[in-house]
Parts: sequence; C-alpha cells; structure tokens
Amino acid sequence: MAESTSDLAELEARLQITFHDRRLLERALTHHSCCPETAIRDSYDTLEFLGDAIISAHVVEYIYRNFPEASEGEMTSLKSEVVSRRVLSRIGRQLGLFEFVRVDTASLRTFNERSRDSLCTDVLEALVGAIHIDQGPEVARDFVARWILPVVKDVHKQLFNSNPKGRLQNIVLQRSGCLPR
Repeated sequence: MAESTSDLAELEARLQITFHDRRLLERALTHHSCCPETAIRDSYDTLEFLGDAIISAHVVEYIYRNFPEASEGEMTSLKSEVVSRRVLSRIGRQLGLFEFVRVDTASLRTFNERSRDSLCTDVLEALVGAIHIDQGPEVARDFVARWILPVVKDVHKQLFNSNPKGRLQNIVLQRSGCLPR
C-alpha cells in the first residue's frame, strides 16, 4: 500500500519519473474498492482507460513502423498480444507495481493470482494515463518506449514461431495472391 511519501518516491525512482502532482500518482495506484463513494474521482479507472488507449496507440505505431511487411491481420494479432493482460501484467510485476497498489481485498469477492495480474495491468495502464496528464505526451511516450515496446519483438517471435500453418498461408498468399486449398 503506497501511502507514505517515501513509498511514492521509491516508485517514482523505479518509473524514472517525478510527478508534479503526486495525487495523480496516488490515484493511479488506487483500486475503486478503496473509495466506492468517490471512485470516479479517486480511483484509477478513468486513468486506466486513458492509459490503455495511449499504450495501444504507441504499440500500433511501433508495429506499423517496424513490421512494414506484416498484414493488417498480423499487426492486429501482434498488438492484441502485446497489450494483453498476460504481457502487461508481466511488465507490471517487473516494475514491482503490486506492492504499491491500494486495494481493499476484503471487499472483493475473490482475490487470487489472476486478480493480482489484473491489478498490475490496470495500474500500469493507469500510470501511463497519469504520466500523460502530469508530464505530457512525450514523457508518456518515452515511458512506453522504455517499458512496453521492448517486448514487441519477443512477442512477434513467439507468435511467428507458434503458428506455422498461418505462416505458410501468408507466404502462399503473398506469392500467389490466393490462399492454399
């Protein structure tokens, strides 16, 4: 639970960002279970919405620029996997975000490893939204480039290696103009 100034300073050091308005950072870490009456104003939900869109936009642009020979379908698959809970929660865990999340687990019906992953994903997205609001679009872009974009090539390799049938279909389609029968 991040409540002390030293906790927030530790997180800012991990993120390599110093917030002008620490209330935005606190909000990005606060699950709506901690503030059910004022969740719209005090929880990370709307920051998560903004951050999700920002991350997606930067990931899509990166894919477009770095995989120009990929089809729209391949780009869509790659983007979907990069911004998935599985991938973003792994990044959130690498940053150690869960230890800073403010959540009232007693008010949740269930709390398990999947909940932890979901919280890490939500908070990572909310942090990107908070960074964008507090620091501006360039700092948010730099954060995404530092923490999220490096996984795109690894995810691409995994997707490419895990679907040989799809790979063959794409090769035939590119060479002949029609799918194999």
